[in-house]
Order: sequence, then structure tokens, then C-alpha cells
Amino acid sequence: LDEPVRSAMTTKVITCRESDTVAAIMEVMTTGKFRHLPVVENGRLVGLISIGDVVKWRVAEYERDQEALQDYIKTA
Repeated sequence: LDEPVRSAMTTKVITCRESDTVAAIMEVMTTGKFRHLPVVENGRLVGLISIGDVVKWRVAEYERDQEALQDYIKTA
């Protein structure tokens, strides 16, 4: 616990852009085993996306798809 943060931190920081797709971010997070990615635009930090953000978005997407399918079945 007395070690400096630099001994535990990631030194090659991988970033993403606001325009990147969720699928691309998922791939980067999975491949790099990252739980967080800084979001950078024009050399400036504009946010931070976490694996929790991605999972929450995907769950909402699945729920929207499920509702659309149920609506389709009801009107068929």
C-alpha cells in the first residue's frame, strides 16, 4: 500500500471517441481487459465510459428489441 500509484497503473492509455460504436468499445474493453476508457475529442478529455455503462446500454437495447418483437407478434 505504500507503493506509488505508477507501480500499479496502466502506462499505455487506450482511449475512444464519442463517435465510436458500442460494439467497438466492447471489443477494446474485452481485448485489453479494461473496465474504463477515457473519451477524448480534439486532444481533450470529454468523458469516461465504464463497462457498467456499456452493459446498461446493452440491456436497454435488448429490452427495446424484446418490446418491439412483442408488439409485432401482438399485431400479426
